[in-house]
Formats: sequence, C-alpha cells, structure tokens
Amino acid sequence: MKPSKQHVTHVATPWKETFQVRSYEVEPSGRASIQSVCGYFEEVASNHALELGFSMEQLAAHNLTWVLSRLHVEVDAYPAWREAVQVTTWPSGQDGLYARREFVLHTADGSRLARATSAWIMIDLERRRPTRLPDFIHALLIPNHERALDDDFPKLTLPETFAHSCDFRVRYSDLDLNGHVNNIRYVEWAAETFPRDMRERSRLTGLEVHYRGETSCPDTVTAYAGTTDAGTADAGPSGQTPAGTTYAHRLTRGSDGREVARLRTRWVDG
Repeated sequence: MKPSKQHVTHVATPWKETFQVRSYEVEPSGRASIQSVCGYFEEVASNHALELGFSMEQLAAHNLTWVLSRLHVEVDAYPAWREAVQVTTWPSGQDGLYARREFVLHTADGSRLARATSAWIMIDLERRRPTRLPDFIHALLIPNHERALDDDFPKLTLPETFAHSCDFRVRYSDLDLNGHVNNIRYVEWAAETFPRDMRERSRLTGLEVHYRGETSCPDTVTAYAGTTDAGTADAGPSGQTPAGTTYAHRLTRGSDGREVARLRTRWVDG
C-alpha cells in the first residue's frame, strides 16, 4: 500500500503541547486525575500523528486505524488546578506489529511530573484485525529512539481472587472515534473499583495497561481488583519503580464475559 500525498513528513522530531489543568480534570484533592494525565498523552499522540500524516482521520482513507495496545505510566506528582503543564512526545521505533511512543509531562519550569511509554497496533477496519505496519510507517526517520520508560511490556499476571468489583454500563459518551469505549475509560473504571476511603488516603503512582478487547454501548463492563501475591511493587523496569501497594485488575465484557483489559496499578499513602 502506498501512502497518499498527505503522508509526506519523514522526520519524527519531538512534539510539545501545553495544557492548563481545568476544574473538571481534578479530583477532590485539587489535582489532576490519572485519567486526565492519560488524556493529555492521548491528545498529543493524536496531534503529532496528524502532523506526521498518520492520524486516524488520514489512515481512514486506507481502511486503517491506530489502537492502543499497551501503556505504562509512572507519576512523580500530579499537577494542580489551573497549573500549566507541557507534554513532550516522540515515536521511539517499531517492534513487529507494534509502534512505540513515549511521553513526558513536566511543569512550566521543566520539572518532571510523569512519564509514559506505549505500544500501538494498526487495525484493518474491514477485517477488524491487526495488520502489519505500512511501509510509510517503517520509512519514518526517528532521530530519538530513547525510551521514557524502559519496558518491554511483559504479560500482566492476575491473582486467584479479587477483593473488589464494580459494574459499569457503557454510555454513548464513553465511545471514541472508532465507535468503541475510549481507552481512558478502562483506566477510570479500574480506579473506581476501590472504595472511596481507600482513594482518599492513597495516590496512584504507577499504571500498566494491556488492552485486549473492545466494548460498545449498550454493554456492561465489570471491573475486578485484587492485590498481587507479594502485595507490594517489584523493582519494575530497570529498577525505576518505587515501593507501594500493587493491585491487579481485570475488566470483562458483560455480553460474553470476555476480558477486555488487564491492568496493574501501584498506590502509595498520601
């Protein structure tokens, strides 16, 4: 498949955007939620892809689209309401069917707040199946292959039992441009599985997600959460993960019980 004339840009230099934390993006603590942080990452990824000529709108002409497969976020601190923050993103290479993209969130003065790495697959819209990355993606010149997080995305394991569960009904407002639940909703639902007192005394500092299926309305999703065998975080990639209580999450689709996402979150007091 040959790219159209809109696929002209060949050098993927880092892309930066500035956001101001809005009142509807914060939690009772007055600081941005994890889903808001993930929303910043999603927005800059989309805008950078548009600049490169590989956005969802541009790929639709070839019956292709991007789907987020894996996401790993490490949070040092959450920005406060009205605070201005900047996100830097860049592609870091391809690995088989996957295209990797990195993110760093920092304050206006350059202090790091969070970082993330992600893996994306391309879907054939007619067959609804993953397809190999087109030649114009492989031809993209990537001057910066540095990873924001050194993660090869190993399999996320699940405990034998879950201590918490919660049901969610998919709403029309949960859907994205592909007509399926936006990936950020899975993160939100996983966090919402916990009781309020736990959320109020804890802060999410680590998030890993493996997206495994699609949901749409009017379906339901059940989110489960339970501590891992050790109950505390391991060292993580390259020893970068600080200590904290680790939970495994499983999200299933109500119509057939299929697992649609698997997550691992780490929480610390404060």
